[in-house]
Order: sequence, then structure tokens, then C-alpha cells
Amino acid sequence: MATTVENEKQFIEIIKESSSKLVVVDFYSLTCPPCLVVDGILNQLAMQYPNVGFYKVDIARFPDISEKCLITATPTLQFFRKGKMIDMLRGADKQAIVKKVETHSNGDGTENAKAFGVVGHSDLTRLVLKKQSECLNQSDDNPLENVFTEGDSVLESDVDEQLVLHIAFSQPLKLHSIMIKAPADRAPKNIRLFANRMDIGFDDAEASEATQEIELTEEVYKKGGVVNLRYVRFQNVSSISIYVADNLGDDDVTAISQLAFIGTAVDTANVSDIRQGEDGHSH
Repeated sequence: MATTVENEKQFIEIIKESSSKLVVVDFYSLTCPPCLVVDGILNQLAMQYPNVGFYKVDIARFPDISEKCLITATPTLQFFRKGKMIDMLRGADKQAIVKKVETHSNGDGTENAKAFGVVGHSDLTRLVLKKQSECLNQSDDNPLENVFTEGDSVLESDVDEQLVLHIAFSQPLKLHSIMIKAPADRAPKNIRLFANRMDIGFDDAEASEATQEIELTEEVYKKGGVVNLRYVRFQNVSSISIYVADNLGDDDVTAISQLAFIGTAVDTANVSDIRQGEDGHSH
């Protein structure tokens, strides 16, 4: 949730905070209907981007701050890095707001997003709903959550080498690629992907038609483990199930150390809300 600025000293500290991360400031008015739309959008983004600071400034309470920041209409979003404003956006266009946050949260603020070497797309792993995701045949000591954390921990299979991963997302995605890192001798080999099929079990995973089948090789892992998907088949993905049939070392245990999803988030804005906020509210 975006934090409301309570005094000018706090605002100064917020700008200093931008020395180490992206800071987004929403200048709003209580009499501005589109501002309510932006507030909801920023609350969603705050959950998706925990490393970005989201703040709100009421222009009626802090006219001096608003004047110094050259605010002439609400809602106005200003984006700060290293103590300086790097971008500004007026209105309540959700798609435009999401695009700006995605662009500037990459670190250097360039227009070309890049995730694991895939230009034009972002790492969407932050949108994984961990509590709603699960893995069949996982080891109790090395569960699914390990693939979403940094370090030496891994996901391991239990009674045999097979796994079925059910991954849920907080919003629909357009998936371009997946990235898998794994110990060389226990890395997944043949996998089958199923878009929007959280009901898949082992029998279904072998018999049902997959959205895509992939054979992973040592060369793929050596190059970073990124595999491009058939993009047209992964255009509105709210969940993905991954069936791991075997591993490169023919071992009884399959292991995965990191799993990432690369692509773009699908805009789910309400059209009427967007139209309502396109022009903003002049002051």
C-alpha cells in the first residue's frame, strides 16, 4: 500500500530514499475522482514491487511541496532516482502507470527491459502466488518455495525423479520464456508445460496434450537455462503447471535451484476507470 506523507520532513527523507531505489510519488486531491483510481493501482503495484517506494502527497495539505514539484493537475505521478525526478505522468491510465513502473524499476530507467538476457521482457517471478502454488512429489526438506529464494537451497523430488509444479500468478501474464537453474547431474530433462491447468496430476501430465513440450540439455543449462516458449500459446496465463518426467543424470532425485518466468503482465484495468482518468483533474 502506498504510504501517505504526513509532513515536509518526511517528504525530504523520501527523496533521499531514492538514492538506493525507485521512489514513486502520487500527488492527489480528495476532490479528484481519478485519484481514487490511481490509489487502487498503486496499492496493487506496491505488492508486486516490494523494492519500490510508493508514496502519496495531498496537495491541499502540502501546497508548498506541490508548488516546488510544479504540480498543476491531479493525479500526477513523479518518479525519483538518486534524489532527482526522472519522469512524470499525469492521469489515471493504468497501462501507462504500470509501464512506467516496470521501466524504471529495472534499475537504470532505460526503456528496454531485460530479464536473464531476454530483451523487451521482465522477470515476472514477483507475481507468483507462493501460498497458492504447490509441487507434487516434493521432498519435505526441500520444497517448492526454495526455487523462489536466493541461496543454495533447492527443490527436490521425493519417491522418484518426477515432479508436477503448479504455479499460480497474481494477474494474467504473457509468458515469453522460462529460466531453470539446477544441479547438473539432477537437472530436469524432459518437461511438459500446461497453461491454466492447476488440476493436472501425474497421469494427466503424461496423457494430456501439453501447451508445450521441451527437452532441456546440458548446453541449455550452460547458457543460463533460459528457454523460449511458443509465445502465441502463452498469452493469457493465470497459472502454469510443469511436469518434469526425468533428469539429465537418470538419478532417482530431480533438483531445481531456481525457477523464473519472463514476459509481460497483461493489463487488467477497467476500461471505464481508464477513460475516467485519462485527462486528470486540473488545479
